Amino acid sequence: MITVNLPNPMGEEHWGFWIALYFFLAGTTGGAYLLSVLFYGKDQGLVRRSALWAFLGVAVGAGLLVIDLGQPLRFLNLLLNGFHPASVMWLGSWFLVLAGAGLLWVYLRPTSRGVQQGVAVLVALVVGYTAVLLMQTAKPFWNASPLLPWLFLASAATAGGALLQLWYPHEKLSRLVIASALVEGAVLALHLIWTYPAATPGVLALLVGPLAWAFWGFVVVGWGLPLFLERRNVALAALLTLVGAFLLRYFVVMAGQV
Repeated sequence: MITVNLPNPMGEEHWGFWIALYFFLAGTTGGAYLLSVLFYGKDQGLVRRSALWAFLGVAVGAGLLVIDLGQPLRFLNLLLNGFHPASVMWLGSWFLVLAGAGLLWVYLRPTSRGVQQGVAVLVALVVGYTAVLLMQTAKPFWNASPLLPWLFLASAATAGGALLQLWYPHEKLSRLVIASALVEGAVLALHLIWTYPAATPGVLALLVGPLAWAFWGFVVVGWGLPLFLERRNVALAALLTLVGAFLLRYFVVMAGQV
C-alpha cells in the first residue's frame, strides 16, 4: 500500500490521507456539477466543463480507493462479486461507476436537462454516500449524529461553488457560496455538540488536541477568512475555501479514529 507522510497524530489509522483526498475531490468537483445543473442549466458550456471536472474527480477518487485497498482486484470484486444492495461499499462503488459514466456522457455529447439532472442525482449520491460509509462503522464521532451526510453535502456546495468561481465569478454564485458556507458552519457546530457525549476524545482532539491545527485551520483560514473576503477578493476566497474543504474532510476522517 502506498502511504503519505500525513499520519493521524492520535496513532495508527485505518483510513488516512488517501480517503480524505478522495472525499475532497469527489465532494468539490461533484458540488460544482450539482450547482451548475441546478442554477446555471442554460449555460451548457459551464455544465459541460463542470461535468468534466466532476468526472476527473470521480475517476481519480476511484483510483485513490484502489490505492487505499492495496489490492486492485478487491475493487473489482466489489463490482462483480454478486448483488449486495445492503453493502454501503458495494453501492458506493456502483455509484462511482455510474456517475463517472454519466458525467463523461454529459461532457462528450449534447444532452437534455433531464439527463443532466439524472446524472446530478448520481453525483449527489456519490457525495453523500461517503459520509454514510463512515457512519456504518462503530466510531462514535462518525455515527453518533445523523448530520454527517448533511455536513458533507453542505461542504460540497461551498467548495463546488468556490471551484466554479475560479472561472465563472458571478454575484449569484457568490451569494450561493456564502449561504452554503453558513449552513456548513452551523451543521458542523451541531455535529460536534451532538457527538460530544459519545465521542469526547475525538471532539477534544479537534478543539484543543493534536488535530486542532486542522480544525482551527479550517475555521479561520478555510471558512471565516473566505466569508470575509468573498466580496473583496473572490479568487483568494475561493482558493482558501478549497483549502478548508480538504481540512474539513481530513479532520473528520482522523477524529473518527481517535
